[in-house]
Amino acid sequence: MIYKIFIAASQIIEVLMNIDHLFPSATRCCQPGKAAARSDCKLSSIDQHLDKVITKPQSIDSQTFSKEPIVSCQGREDRPGPPIYFSKTEARGRYARPLLVFIFFACAQTFAQEPQIDQGQMPRVSATEPEDALDTFEIRDGFQLKLAAHEPDVVDPIAIAFDADGGMYVIEMRGYSEHREDRLGRIRYLEDEDGDGIFETSSIFKDGLKWPTGIACYKGGVFVGATPDIFYFKDKDGDGVSDEEQLVFTGFGPTDSRLNMQALFNSFRWGPDNRIWGATAASGGNVTRPGDPSFESVSIRGADFSFNPETLDFRAENGTAQYGLSFDSYGRRFVCSNSRHAIWVAYERHHVKPNPYYDLPAPLVDIARDGAAAPVYRISPDEPWRIVRTRWRVSGVVKGMIEGGGRVSGYFTSASGIHIYWGEAFGETFQDNIFVGDVGSNLVHRKIITHEQNRYQPVAIRPEDEQQTEFLRSRDNWFRPASFATGPDGCLYICDMYRETIEHPWSLPQGIKAHLDLDSGNNRGRIYRVEPDGFARPSIPKLSEASDAELIALVEETEDDWRRTTARRLLFERGKPIKQDRVPYPYPALLKAEATPLVDFSSWNKDPWMDAAILNSLHDEAWIRFAWDHRSAAMSARFEEELARMSGKTGSLTLIESIASLLGGVEVSPHLMAMVSALKEGFTLAGGDWEEIATLGIFSSLFTRAARIAENELADLDSRLAAIGLLELQSGREIEAVLKRIVSENAAQNTLIAAAAKGIEDAAFLIENFNRLPPETRREIVVRLTNDAQDALGILAAIETGTLTLEQIPADAAQRLRNHREPKVAARALQTLPRIEMRSEVVVLYQAALASNGDIEKGQAAFRKACITCHQTSDGEGYVFGPPIATFKTAGKTLILGNILDPNREVAPQYQAFQFTMKNGEAYAGMIASEDKRNVTVALPGGVTKTFPRTEVESMTGLGRSLMPEGLEHSLTIEEMTDLLAYLVQ
Repeated sequence: MIYKIFIAASQIIEVLMNIDHLFPSATRCCQPGKAAARSDCKLSSIDQHLDKVITKPQSIDSQTFSKEPIVSCQGREDRPGPPIYFSKTEARGRYARPLLVFIFFACAQTFAQEPQIDQGQMPRVSATEPEDALDTFEIRDGFQLKLAAHEPDVVDPIAIAFDADGGMYVIEMRGYSEHREDRLGRIRYLEDEDGDGIFETSSIFKDGLKWPTGIACYKGGVFVGATPDIFYFKDKDGDGVSDEEQLVFTGFGPTDSRLNMQALFNSFRWGPDNRIWGATAASGGNVTRPGDPSFESVSIRGADFSFNPETLDFRAENGTAQYGLSFDSYGRRFVCSNSRHAIWVAYERHHVKPNPYYDLPAPLVDIARDGAAAPVYRISPDEPWRIVRTRWRVSGVVKGMIEGGGRVSGYFTSASGIHIYWGEAFGETFQDNIFVGDVGSNLVHRKIITHEQNRYQPVAIRPEDEQQTEFLRSRDNWFRPASFATGPDGCLYICDMYRETIEHPWSLPQGIKAHLDLDSGNNRGRIYRVEPDGFARPSIPKLSEASDAELIALVEETEDDWRRTTARRLLFERGKPIKQDRVPYPYPALLKAEATPLVDFSSWNKDPWMDAAILNSLHDEAWIRFAWDHRSAAMSARFEEELARMSGKTGSLTLIESIASLLGGVEVSPHLMAMVSALKEGFTLAGGDWEEIATLGIFSSLFTRAARIAENELADLDSRLAAIGLLELQSGREIEAVLKRIVSENAAQNTLIAAAAKGIEDAAFLIENFNRLPPETRREIVVRLTNDAQDALGILAAIETGTLTLEQIPADAAQRLRNHREPKVAARALQTLPRIEMRSEVVVLYQAALASNGDIEKGQAAFRKACITCHQTSDGEGYVFGPPIATFKTAGKTLILGNILDPNREVAPQYQAFQFTMKNGEAYAGMIASEDKRNVTVALPGGVTKTFPRTEVESMTGLGRSLMPEGLEHSLTIEEMTDLLAYLVQ
């Protein structure tokens, strides 16, 4: 009954608020979050209590309703709604207020809560007792699983570290997931006294810790990370309990927000350089050393870290991912993060001799051949709460990421504890294999690291006989493989946190959380050992008693992780350090070469990482000139283009003139155009005046030659396109006249017209010839013209006169016009452009697009019209700016339609929009592609990237919304949407 009253009242209000002729004196209310179009828009005094209008709900099923976005006159909500018309007197007083008050009190309670379900839809999952646990597993042929320890001797294990005599320190994160302040975390010490592989002796080494996450052995004690601190604990009297405590570092994690328990620093590892390494995750921080005023704080925002355990030198390292860090037998580092289950750290900061003219590619590289969110093959049932939450998210009832196209499982969602195995027990085939857990799917995944011919980047592939299965998987939903270690016996050890529910509490809707016990399992935990069939367990040596000579022999002769790494650690502790000097040659070893390896082409093979190493070795103008003088066929086009950019960055007119002489006689081609473009970009970044360079005789003749080719209708298409690209590097009326003639050319192909139009600044000409432009170019042109206030007003005038139609204005361009920084443009846009309807109403209107199958061929045309600049098809058409079609095509038409028309309903973090305002007044809305200390690279629609020195950025602001604009319905009719959906899900 309340629902019917609500609907009827809402409809009355809609009529009262939106029919202008009923209230001639109505004042238009501003859009939420936007500037008021009229000064008398704002409500005041008692009216402020009524500035929120609850709109009608949308039925999800017979018992549950979703809360629609709240409409706020003053813009205090972060969700958009329609403009609402209020009469200053009658609408507020006589009609609106009584209805609003009635609706508020009648319905607020009904819609104030998230959906509720009964316990029958959320059955609990029972634990399996330790004696029955092994029966729940499937493991690869040739291996067997053993219980090395289990509750009550160990509970909630998330990380382990073996000491020099084979004892095991274990982090117990009993405070997961909401009991940090209760200090339930502790460190256990387990021993296998009889050498049978079962750790039967257990003692509590240290307790009272807040969410401990990282541990590493050193000098008879352990370094332990518990945000925001790193401690050193040691048992000095031999009673198994720590009696020495030192606060070593502090400052990990945020100080201005809640601590995210799934983004804590973690995974301490003894590195090949005899430093202790750790993963920072997303916690960041500014690390300091208590009691040491000479220690300068180190920012680890977006970085991992390492420290010297003796001198306590601390430094930021390349990173970061989430939970897991491991080194292979060559000293290469690997990390993982949720779906990104296999990430190679291509180089470390200490590998690199910095180059003032060159920035290396981003160091973290996904190497899984089957993609980051690769398929996984679980045998455990989907947990009831995951099924319900996914259904709610897909239907829009609750917020949250809709992963996997609405699938509950079947792909990596929670990769954790990546470990590179190089023990002696498994044999050569398994050396440097990747093992990574998926705690959400109750399995352990394996990949083989390989290399493509003449390539230095590793590739992670599934074993041939594990294509649709996993190395280890359990039918038990409680199996949570959090991390791994290679043990003293050469076997693989698995930390099983063993919990009924693994999920961040912030990600659980209250209606679901009410039926879960997030503490269930905080008295349980297992540690498993994987060993080969017929394994003959070796005796475990007490390396703490080994002589220096014995330890040196282990370092030099053994290929076993624990023995070699522990021997290096003990030698370091004794003041006789031996580094693991296995940095692969030539990459990344050459990154810190003092002299350039450019003269040695034998191992180059145009590999992109070798390109990077050689370019990085060209540290000054003389070496860059040397590189130009030794150009050869061994150089890749990519290398030469980057060399040109470096040359420009030197700012040397002499060098640039000599390069111009080299290029002057080169045939006009896309590669030549790319080199000159890179030269210009570098010179501009160096603060040089390109207009001065462009008038040099050699360049002037090049541009003249390019103009002739561009207008030659008999020239091949690639040459004409390259010539146009060259012309765009030179400004002036003569050049623009050439480009205009190409656009006007009757026989010109679309690709030529598109290329020429990009270099034309004359807005009036572009608008006049708008219908000659290819559809994708129209969008780019309109968006570009919105940057300038006068050009933006020209677009609006063209719409008003009918020269341009609303369908020709892309939704993101319309959004830029409405939100234009120039008030007169924004005000005129509000008058000229159609209002943004409430998203729920548009979605309802476009439900008709789901009624028929649609035409796939026409849908492709609709994709090219509205989507191609931000999304890529499975066959490579379009740009990877937003999610590729392949990532959401299985979600179904209903969900896709909702995401198209209501893009801000839920925005994945990687697609959050940022506003970049430059000191020269330019502004860009895009995503951060990469950043370092010197530069920020911004990704823009259409595959465009722009790199700015940080010194040129005035401000960088998160917009809290998607870059996919609202209002796409103004560009696509219902019929076109029907066809588009057919194309997207084919």
